[in-house]
Amino acid sequence: MEILIKLQRQEIDLSGREQEIQDYLAPKRLAYLDSWNQVEKMILSVTSEEFRYKFADPKGNPYTFSWFVVDTVGYKDNPRRKAVGFHVIWDQYQRFLKGRLLNDTFGWHFHTVPVNGHALHYNTCWTNNDWHEQAVARRLLERRSFPSLFRAGGAIERIDSSFWLEQFIPFDYSCASLENNDFQPGEMMDWRLAETNWGAYHPCFYDYRRKGRMNRFLLRCLDIDSNHHSLTSEEVEKAFTQVESGSSTILSYSCHDRRDIRPKIESVHSMIKEVSKKYPHVEWVYANAQEAVQKCYLAGEYKPINFTCSLVENTLFIESNEKLFGPHPFLAVQEGDFFYRDNVTMEGEKSWAYKMVRPDSINKIGIAGSNPAGDVGLVILNFDEGIEQECLQGKNR
Repeated sequence: MEILIKLQRQEIDLSGREQEIQDYLAPKRLAYLDSWNQVEKMILSVTSEEFRYKFADPKGNPYTFSWFVVDTVGYKDNPRRKAVGFHVIWDQYQRFLKGRLLNDTFGWHFHTVPVNGHALHYNTCWTNNDWHEQAVARRLLERRSFPSLFRAGGAIERIDSSFWLEQFIPFDYSCASLENNDFQPGEMMDWRLAETNWGAYHPCFYDYRRKGRMNRFLLRCLDIDSNHHSLTSEEVEKAFTQVESGSSTILSYSCHDRRDIRPKIESVHSMIKEVSKKYPHVEWVYANAQEAVQKCYLAGEYKPINFTCSLVENTLFIESNEKLFGPHPFLAVQEGDFFYRDNVTMEGEKSWAYKMVRPDSINKIGIAGSNPAGDVGLVILNFDEGIEQECLQGKNR
């Protein structure tokens, strides 16, 4: 404790990094919520009508959240006592937010697991494990939910994760580019070559940081008061100047629930209101992460996705009423305690087939996909119940 206090007072020589470490160890950064009761109390507060309307936009729309929910799985240790296990966080938030969502929506957040299984280490590679696919498969099969919104853990993206996302998820809020960044070659979070304007772009196939011809929208999103890629009043003003010059845009920011988010919301709301005084002709509103993209970048109507399935011997034929965002649906399989994603064959623009190699071992198959507007359709085939089909469609709720 004595050393901590000295570091917080910049009383230890750190070769010029004293202020950086002081900020990293500031009391506000160490004020973790250490129980679900504390988290619940905070969430019930910020989702109350009193709080939401206290921080409403100029049109009177209540403060809106997009809840990107992670599964903390695959680790060999847990030194920070994180909530570990499939659906553990998801189930808590379903309970917290029951009847309180208003215009909120849900997305998916994930930290890919490092090869050593250390809970405090990052990993850039999505192809040296399948924990991400297990997480999505189990959320589909066991919780009847599938995401069309994503934000990368640590804002870490690479070519392999970019290609994976391009198959299934239309809206990716992972870009953390900065005007003046000090990130070096080889660092975990690498957005050095990405544009620093607010809004969305279609990434390049071979460099997710550059504009290209991929289909998904990659959106810039900065942290509220973190050690890196933080939102500033200059960044807020940039968004207003973009709109003033004639282009609608999305100003997005994020924080984690491990600390009290109320002061952060109050701070950003005040920042936006103060900057907006300089731009009286610029309208701004709160929207969830899916709605924002729809309003700014998508025109026209998109029909909901409906899947129909038929089984011929051991081959499952899948059809969609509308074209999906990606080339094929996400197909999840449960065999006993094993959950995994498997591949289909392309039979047409809106049709696919899946050959079951071990049909007698399969308990459930889930098929899910999104239209370009982020509306999700899914179907669950329960082989334990005589191939009973359960079809759902809708938004990220």
